[in-house]
Amino acid sequence: MEFMMDAKIQVVHGKLDAFELRVLERHAPTIDVTTFQKELVRLFFYVDAHVAPVETVPETAPGVEEDEVVMAVLFGDTMTPPDPFRAAGKYHRSSVQTFDAEEAHQAKKREAGD
Repeated sequence: MEFMMDAKIQVVHGKLDAFELRVLERHAPTIDVTTFQKELVRLFFYVDAHVAPVETVPETAPGVEEDEVVMAVLFGDTMTPPDPFRAAGKYHRSSVQTFDAEEAHQAKKREAGD
């Protein structure tokens, strides 16, 4: 078992040596150190720009107060405030309102019956 492992290790080392020789035999282009440093600084700048936490500026709420002032000046108190978004088109279900609706319905029946 140890013999097989040693043989495999020798094969791997042989392949690594062959690869190292091929790399060393290549003609490597000459690298200008100052150009390399400038590129490295530029890359650091880009990485820092992307990694830095984004400062979020909280959005101000729409000018509700200004809108209310303008509407009050234009229309005074005659204009009813708009319905809330969730309640738009829905009926209010309070016991007072249903009692009034039932009373009105019964009054119509009495008038029709008389």
